[in-house]
Amino acid sequence: MIALVLAAGEGKGLYPYTSYEQKETISLVGRPIVRYVMDGLVSAGVERFVVVIGKRGDQVREALSTFQAPVTFVEQQRPGIDGAVIDGMEAVDDERIILAFGDIVTHSKFYNSLITAYLESGTNAVFSLVPVSEGLSTYGLAIIEDDKLKAISDSGSTLALAGAYIIPKGRFDNLLSYFNSLIEKGSSYFIWSGNWVDIGYPEDLIRAVESILSNRSTEISEKAYVARTAVIGKGVIVEDDAYIDEYAVIKGPAYIGKGAYVGNFALVRDYTSIEERARVGAFCELAHTLVEPEAEVGSKAYLSYSVVGRRARIGAGVIAASYPAEVVRSSVEKLGCLISPSKYVHHGSVLQPGHRE
Repeated sequence: MIALVLAAGEGKGLYPYTSYEQKETISLVGRPIVRYVMDGLVSAGVERFVVVIGKRGDQVREALSTFQAPVTFVEQQRPGIDGAVIDGMEAVDDERIILAFGDIVTHSKFYNSLITAYLESGTNAVFSLVPVSEGLSTYGLAIIEDDKLKAISDSGSTLALAGAYIIPKGRFDNLLSYFNSLIEKGSSYFIWSGNWVDIGYPEDLIRAVESILSNRSTEISEKAYVARTAVIGKGVIVEDDAYIDEYAVIKGPAYIGKGAYVGNFALVRDYTSIEERARVGAFCELAHTLVEPEAEVGSKAYLSYSVVGRRARIGAGVIAASYPAEVVRSSVEKLGCLISPSKYVHHGSVLQPGHRE
């Protein structure tokens, strides 16, 4: 079976960050988001891929440059999700497709469950569903009656389409209508109750890091340097060539990527991910924060519930406060700052909750 993976969206919920970087290539705990999708599909037995890319397709190609399975890249020509799927289907040479959205972070067993449900059902299509708050859905809500999938709608359910489906190759103008036509002919579903994050907004990146690092054991590479006076707690992952300087404290769960640096007396705690070759200066404190590859955080900075983009620079003494803030999804989350790739935040700046640049 071949997988059609969508990685061309504009990522409007992450603006202005996604004006510089394709959402699916943002690094989480050492891997681009799209790799979590594709690695999960490989673990479920998928051997070939078609990946739909957009105007920052070169970033997606780079993110998948070390991916081992065969990949055909298709540049999106038609608008919207419907157009992306139609463009991708034209490059598929199989009558059955796993359609997967490239911005979902979940356990690899999710994709195994999808394929198992298809093999056991004997139906024409299988839809993955996930419990959500009422009305909270990117892809549509499933109407279930008498334990059967009746329709996909935009209201009336707390079960959302979960971003991966097995469907026949077909011709259509509207994907939702196509889904409902398949349901009318007879289809099946499974409900996923494990960790699942749809990356749409800044708080989703923080939630995804938490999901990935949950229940991880401590792993310290023999090729990493950890100073004798540094303290490494439970659930901390330290990759090759990372450097943990004197008196630094890494209180897990946390991730220190390849070639990353954590300075003297720095405190890194509570689901923070410092990605490849990023640098965190002396006396910093970071909590629930994602620092992307090659970014720099100056000494004595305090960041919580924040995202620092690739090659961005945070000056010394910057404070990114995180208080509960109203967010798009009609819920309250703690938010700090969202700093776009290659941006510079001046020394001593105080950033209000939800700050974006």
